Amino acid sequence: MDKIKDFIYDKNDVVIALLILVVAGFIIFWRLDIILEYPKTLVSGDDPAVTEPVGGDESLPPADDESNDADQSGDGTQTGDDDQTQSGDDTDVSVDIPLWDGGMLTEEVEVEVEGNSSESAVGCLIDEGLFEDYAEYKKVCEEAGLDHEKVAAGTFTFKAGTTKAQIAKKINWG
Repeated sequence: MDKIKDFIYDKNDVVIALLILVVAGFIIFWRLDIILEYPKTLVSGDDPAVTEPVGGDESLPPADDESNDADQSGDGTQTGDDDQTQSGDDTDVSVDIPLWDGGMLTEEVEVEVEGNSSESAVGCLIDEGLFEDYAEYKKVCEEAGLDHEKVAAGTFTFKAGTTKAQIAKKINWG
């Protein structure tokens, strides 16, 4: 009887450590699918650690059903569909401001990056005129030493004077 008691006493620490490893291995194996889906959660914006500006959508102007929204042309400029008339005035004001000048933004741009893949997330930036296409974004990332597939989800504000490399660094979580 003393031999069994001595064996248990001597091997107690090893048995407990092995038990902890088995339990941890079981939990990891059991939740492996969720662990592997986490990077997609980051890109889609479902991560609670990503914060949005206070005020949410209330700070945005109400959406119009009319086509007064700005369009993007392939040269990085934003133009209005129609000339816009200021309220109370009969003067027409044409909006034709280039978004890029000398490789820098000419105005502040806020964009919400979301999607299930890096291509769809970067699509949000392309829609805002920050990049022409995914190939350009990929090239900028490679030149900056970034992994083009690591795109963080969230709402980003880029100030006037920001370069494409700075944009890529800000949205890259790698």
